[in-house]
Amino acid sequence: MQAPSSQYEVTWLIRRLFRAMAQLADNYLRAHGLAAADRAVLEFLYPDETLAVPEIASRNQVSRQHIQVTVNALLEDGFLQSRPNPRHKRSPLFALTHVGRELFRKIRAAETELLNQLFADIPADDIECTRRTLQAMYFHNLAQGDTHESD
Repeated sequence: MQAPSSQYEVTWLIRRLFRAMAQLADNYLRAHGLAAADRAVLEFLYPDETLAVPEIASRNQVSRQHIQVTVNALLEDGFLQSRPNPRHKRSPLFALTHVGRELFRKIRAAETELLNQLFADIPADDIECTRRTLQAMYFHNLAQGDTHESD
């Protein structure tokens, strides 16, 4: 049997890393009563962005329905507020409330500390090389036309 290629091994590691990072994020977000989808919406609106559901969905590469469910929950929890959209009467804009902005600031601070720990023993040049490689893989090969929009 032929040994796996380096490209396959990188892909295998990315998948495992993604799952491990997702589990780690789920654990610390749960303490705030949030899920990864909630965090993503908060991030797109942080600190002072205003976006409609279709814009958030497009940036997050998921369906509008998925974002609408998430936005509704964040509105109910007081983390988002709705604003009139001058470009589209039936598609309001959403922004963080003060509470939502402060929550996301705390999440980012905790993530920064966690990432500093995760990357502590990795040389900065290796981190930069990895960033450039992943960026090239994503932007040059995968991001074109990848919207996952189902409607």
